[in-house]
Order: sequence, then C-alpha cells, then structure tokens
Amino acid sequence: MELFSNNYSMWALCLILVAGIAARFYAGRKPYPPGPVGWPLIGNALQLPERMPWRTYLQWSRDYDSDVIHFTAPGAHFVVLNSASSVYELLVKRSSMYSGRPHSNFLHDMMDFAWTFVFMDYGETWKKYRKVFHQEYEVEEHQVNRSQELVSARRLLKRLLTSKGMRIDPDKDLRLAAADTILSVTYGISPRSESDPFIKIVGETTYLLSHAATGGYLVDYFHVLKAIPSWFPGAAFKRSAERGRFLSEKIRSVPMDFVKSEMAQGRAKSSVASRLLASAFDEKEGKEAEDDISNILGTAYVAGADTTVAMIGSFILAMALHPEVQRKAQKAVDAALGHGERLPDFADYGTIPYLDAVVDEVLRWNPMSPLGLFHSAAEDDFYKGYFIPKGAIVIPNGWALLHDQSVYGADALDFRPERFMSDDGLSRRKDAPDIENAFGYGRRKCPGRIVARDTVWITAASLLTAFNIVEAFNKDGRPFAVDEVEFTSEMISRPPQFTCIFEPRSSATESLIEHDVGDANMDGPM
Repeated sequence: MELFSNNYSMWALCLILVAGIAARFYAGRKPYPPGPVGWPLIGNALQLPERMPWRTYLQWSRDYDSDVIHFTAPGAHFVVLNSASSVYELLVKRSSMYSGRPHSNFLHDMMDFAWTFVFMDYGETWKKYRKVFHQEYEVEEHQVNRSQELVSARRLLKRLLTSKGMRIDPDKDLRLAAADTILSVTYGISPRSESDPFIKIVGETTYLLSHAATGGYLVDYFHVLKAIPSWFPGAAFKRSAERGRFLSEKIRSVPMDFVKSEMAQGRAKSSVASRLLASAFDEKEGKEAEDDISNILGTAYVAGADTTVAMIGSFILAMALHPEVQRKAQKAVDAALGHGERLPDFADYGTIPYLDAVVDEVLRWNPMSPLGLFHSAAEDDFYKGYFIPKGAIVIPNGWALLHDQSVYGADALDFRPERFMSDDGLSRRKDAPDIENAFGYGRRKCPGRIVARDTVWITAASLLTAFNIVEAFNKDGRPFAVDEVEFTSEMISRPPQFTCIFEPRSSATESLIEHDVGDANMDGPM
C-alpha cells in the first residue's frame, strides 16, 4: 500500500512538472491570427469560397475583429491581410521577409513556369530580371512604348467603327488591342486578328495560369498526386500540366525566333526584344543572356495581355452602366481637345483631371487582381502578437483596401470618380487616396504598372472622344442592372460577359477615325 502511495505521489509530481513545462512553452508561443475553425487533416479546405473570396476574407475580419486572419489547408498556413496598415507593415516595412513567392507543384514544377519572374521566388535571378524589366517598361514617359500604345488605341477605334452601331461583345476587339500593344512594344509584332497564333498562345496560357497561380489544384497540397499517370481517372490536371509545359516553351521561343529572323534579314522593327538582343550580341554574352531575355519578355507577354483586357473591359462596362459619368468625362475631354477637332495623344496626359479620376475609379472599383499574387513568409514572424510561421502563404486583400469605407466613403462599392475630385469638380483633391494599391505592394509591386496605366488612359480618352458607349446587355440579352454585375473570381478579375453599342459621337469624330487612323487590319509581321 505504501509502495503504491509512493508511486502515486511520484506520478503526480511528474504530471505537475510536465504540465508546468507545457504551460511555460505554450505561454511563450503566440497564437495564430484568428480565423474559422477547421477540420482535422484538411483544415479549412471545405470552407474556402469559390466566388469572390476577397469579400469573404473581409467579412471574416469583421467577424473576428482582426485585420489579419488565418486559415489552413493540408500542409499550408494562409494569412490574409485585410487592412492598409497590415499590408504596409508586413509587405513594405518587412519586405525582406515577405517578398518571396510560395512554391507551387503545379505551376513551377509540372507546368514549368518557374522562369516567369512574376512567380519567381525572391533572389538574385529575380533582381536581375526585375532590373532589366524596369529599364525597358517602367521608366516614366518611355516615348517608344507610348507611341506603340497610341497606335494600338487608334486601331481599336477603327475596328469598333466597323460595328456600325450594332450591339457587340467588345472582348475580342479588346484582346486584339491589348495583344497589339504588348506584342508591338515587346517584339515589334502587329497581330492582324484575334485568330493570330500569337494571340491564341497567350490566351490559352493565361487561362491555365489564372487557376494555377491561386493554388487551384489539389496537387499543390497533396504532393503524392504528382506520381499519378496522366491516363488515370481524375488526372485531368496532369494533362493540363503537360499542355502548360508545351505553352511555357512556345510563349518564349515563338516570338523570339521571329525577332531573331527579322534581325538577321535587317528588317526588325524597334522593340524591347530587338534592343536587348542587339546589346547581347554586341557584348558577346551568348545563349545564357538570350535565355534571360526570353524569360523576361515572356513574362511581359503573359502578364500584360490579360490584365489590360480586364481593366479596359471594366472601363467600358462602367461607362455603359453610368451614362452620367460618361457624359461628364466626354465634356472634360472635349474641353481639352475640342469636340471633333482631334484625337487625344500623350501630350494630353495629366491635363484632364476628371478623366484621370475616371481611370483611378476603374482601377479601384474592380481591381484587376483583387488578391494580388501570393507572398510567402521567409521566417517565423509575429504581428500584433500573432504568430506567422515560416512558409505561410500571405495574401494581401487588395479589394478590401480599395473598398475601405474609412478611406473611400460609405459608398465605396459604387462607381463614383468624384471621390478623387475637389469640391468644385475642376481639379484633383490634394488629399485624394493613392491608387497604387491596385498594382501590388513592396518589392513585388507590378513591374508593368506604368505601361498598364498609360494603355488604359489613352484607350479611355480615345473611346470617350470617338464614341457614346450605349447600354450594357448581359449574356441573355437583357439590360444589365448596376447591382447585378459580378466580376469573375479568377487571378485576373474581369467583367462578366456583356454586349454594348459603340455609337460614333458625330460625323466629325467618325471622319477623324476614318482619315487619321491607319488601316486597323494592316498586315502584321506574320
């Protein structure tokens, strides 16, 4: 009995010691940010929204009274930043720790898109690629790029004029215009129609990437699925990856081979590719430099086309849904250009405050990438006492920042450019919020944002000068109501399918397009 009593005391003492040690250990460890309770093994995988997840993440912040929330999926921690302060603190002030990208089995390994520096982890190769990209695309008022953007915008006017006031889906014309801009600037290529091989390649590629870049495949969480053969039932993702790997090679080699051929024959147009290749040849830098150029320009090719279509599509839909804004913007443009006297050019950039406000509101109303591209934590970290583990996938909720009622007002969900204007409506508010959040944060801010904004501005100015954009109809042919518009939930968020009428504003503007714009279907290099 005494022996049992002694053993009982010893076990009790051991339990007390273990409990004390455990208590001290867990007391020293901070909790994860708040978030929904998950299930064993699968975490929150079944609770994650498929449609407009940015709205759900913001609602979770409100539910848990925290600007940072946490959830899990098999093998992964996610941390969503729903406020400007959390984004600034982590992605800007601590950018050395949060500038990486999470690794994706599907995107990086199976599709072979690790070369795309937008998806590349932070490091020396990324720094080298980013520097070259900055020199060619990110310099303010890059005249070579702007001249190509202007030509592409005017070709778009000519194509839309051929619709002769009929109701059309502008998507194919916008895709051609966006491809025209990025291909002409990057490679000196002018595609002739939406069936052009260069446009088809980038269209299929961006479709695959829009799912892969947001962790939309189970293989990113269950690594064993990589071993499944492509013929196995349910292995469609393997066949998609094989197609992606094929496109990964083609999207770099096809346009570059064209430029090299044109250079060899002495007829290459001025472009980023021709300049970089000529410099590499002069320096005798060899194949490694050529591969780097292919990777950098392939990034521009992939990233530039889809984002531009999304932004200009949002502008057209906004004008059709808000005719009072359209009329006010046209009045502002006419005051600067004279109605029917000339088409806009980049000499007008920054001289029409209300037009700038309209462009800013388009970027805010439906940000092209509401959740941006995901970041990753390089080391264990703490924020407001919450633990962020190394390798956590960090998601900046750009949509939440751009719809923050404390910044943009109680009507932040509405399309209202006046929020950027002074009370007299003649100039921009001195304290107008900065719309740069639409292009990302810190070291991973969108490298093509200057080309993107320039393209949207000159296209918007040109369309407002030339056309009345009349009533938007949904895919069923019914007029769109403002409150029923739902943008897509992919990596690049686009307007829903719609049709509208591009009605020439006057015979004078119609004449301008006919006589001042060259052949919209001029032969391209193919």
